[in-house]
Amino acid sequence: MTDNPDAVTTGGTVRGRRERAGESERTISVFQGVPYAAPPLGSLRFKAPRPTEPWTGIRDATQAAPSPMQSTNNPFSGVIPGNLVGAVSEDCLTVDIWSPAAPGENLPVMVWVYGGAYLTGGSTLVTYDGSTLAADHGVVVVSVNYRLGAMGFLWLDDERADANCGLRDQLAGLQWVRDNVAAFGGDPSNVTVFGESAGAGSLLHLITVPAATDLLNRCILQSPGVDFTLRPDDASRVTDIFLGHAGVDRGELERLWEIPAESIVSAQETTLLETILTISTMPFHPVVDGKFLGTTPSLAFANGAAADIDLLVSWTAEEMRLYPNPAADEAGVEGITGWVQHYLAGRRSADPGRDRARELVGFYENLMAGSGHATPADIYAAIQTDGEMRLPARRIADAHAAHDQGATYVAQFSWGARVAGEAWERGAFHAIDLPFTFGTLDRAGWAEFLGAGPDAEQLARWHMAAWSSFASVGDPGVPFAHGPTGAPGPWPRYDTQRRATMILDTTCEVGEDPLGVIANAWDGL
Repeated sequence: MTDNPDAVTTGGTVRGRRERAGESERTISVFQGVPYAAPPLGSLRFKAPRPTEPWTGIRDATQAAPSPMQSTNNPFSGVIPGNLVGAVSEDCLTVDIWSPAAPGENLPVMVWVYGGAYLTGGSTLVTYDGSTLAADHGVVVVSVNYRLGAMGFLWLDDERADANCGLRDQLAGLQWVRDNVAAFGGDPSNVTVFGESAGAGSLLHLITVPAATDLLNRCILQSPGVDFTLRPDDASRVTDIFLGHAGVDRGELERLWEIPAESIVSAQETTLLETILTISTMPFHPVVDGKFLGTTPSLAFANGAAADIDLLVSWTAEEMRLYPNPAADEAGVEGITGWVQHYLAGRRSADPGRDRARELVGFYENLMAGSGHATPADIYAAIQTDGEMRLPARRIADAHAAHDQGATYVAQFSWGARVAGEAWERGAFHAIDLPFTFGTLDRAGWAEFLGAGPDAEQLARWHMAAWSSFASVGDPGVPFAHGPTGAPGPWPRYDTQRRATMILDTTCEVGEDPLGVIANAWDGL
């Protein structure tokens, strides 16, 4: 193993480490905890990120930096393997870099934005280890830490604070990549951003901001939450509830810059519990503030935002299956019909009536009959999967493809977890694609959690090949045409006529629109 590598950044020199990674056993350079902005402490809490202060000498970048402030006690923590962070701190605006580059190389760059309902996550999660993706697929991987919860997404509507700080952090991270990634062997003119869940939701908002689209070429959205953007009135209600739990009056907002960070996290946790069923399942979320964000992603895409970038949208076949409602089976079909009626009324701001709700439930009863997964709990999870995740993501793909500028590709991850001896089959649930994205099935108990074997390992190779090929040349089908033995053929572009979709499972085949009949059942809802 050679000496530890140095890289000169705009902030100063950093020293990382070398390691062998992936099936190729290729030597890569790893840098962790490299600052991309000044610590958001003191008066910079709730403010847009500021440039980092330069340092002298060589800064150690061989150890993981703290993750953003967060709680491990909220409903989104610890649900899947490897989803717990270590140390946390307000001083968290750092990037991690995995690079296979030799001096002078100009490799494609993939910038990762993690998910976690805007409340949890961090670059240190072992699932997001970029070493295999970098070593075996020839890309420079950069992971960006950004502020979460109230510190990243509380809307104070006050001149002393900025809205959407978490998104502004991600923008600052991309600016750092533009200015520094060449020092790590990356090509700043060939940058792809990719993220999952709240990470994809963040990017969905960010790529509508002109200042961001100038910094990237392509975007991969894995299971993005599309229709959760907060409007000012709801964001203000969340703020009032948060302030109450923090013990701060509107007239004394200056105290928010004085109370401990732990008090901020505690207040946001109680706020989540109070608002999750009344305002939003993600009350700390990007908000249309009229400055950084002018409108929702759906409206922005309809009006041509991000039309010139290449876009890959993916979702899992059974997004909400990981979160079964045990009361659904007890309630029965008639019981969940009332739930669906209430759910649809919230989605469309008008009550569709019980007959229309029962019609939709009946459609799913027939659709799922004979599958072995047609209990009321299965049906309700499927309705949530399509209403909250798959159909809105498809709508974004449609809007992007309609402008016919940048290329559009769509995938459905359909490989499902089947763990012997467990009554509830997890299926192709939300976030199941994460260890396939990074080739980390061997980490944190993922293989056992999924019941994964050689077929899953092969799928991970294909998944990484497709994502890295899209990042390299804008076509995820290249490795499928020229890759491992048994890999399927090319991946055609998506358009609103055919809606060609790659079904990512043990065979990986292009299919016609998997949501066509389902979309018709939802017509008007």
